[in-house]
Amino acid sequence: MDNEHSLDLPMAFKIAGVLEILNDGKWHTLEGIRREMNLNKNQIQQIAGFLEEYEFVAIDETKKKMRIEEAVRRFLAQEATS
Repeated sequence: MDNEHSLDLPMAFKIAGVLEILNDGKWHTLEGIRREMNLNKNQIQQIAGFLEEYEFVAIDETKKKMRIEEAVRRFLAQEATS
């Protein structure tokens, strides 16, 4: 798979971890998520960009905070109880 949108497995786990942090629906700083997940600055920027591109998260205009989109949060909660 040489697709620019394909993800390697470790990155998929990192994205899942970020979504888990965001699952409370509150705004979280990129720096706080980066530290909690033990990511480097490039990794958190890539993850934030990916999640924003596919409308999983909202990122504030200064690009310093993000939160999960409510529809995504509800979907993930539904999947967890299925």
